[in-house]
Amino acid sequence: MSQEGTLNIESLSGSSIEATMWFGPMRAKECSIWLLHLLDHPNFLERFVCKRNTQGKVKLKLTLKKRSDWESLLGDIKLTVPLLITRTKG
Repeated sequence: MSQEGTLNIESLSGSSIEATMWFGPMRAKECSIWLLHLLDHPNFLERFVCKRNTQGKVKLKLTLKKRSDWESLLGDIKLTVPLLITRTKG
């Protein structure tokens, strides 16, 4: 299993990107923050599946539209989410 809270690109097909993230029970709310930021960019998030297992771990499977700016969008979100989480804890 990959590192908790890390976006793992699984495939880059012609027009879409398949990615997966997982969060432990203590970071499960972070999943919603990621989704909100992905939804903030019109026509970028094509599909998502969010599953929670009996131990409280959350797996987020994403299908994103491959756009010319997809790498910079994900980079911005990767920087923004930890800052928001740090601010709410402080």
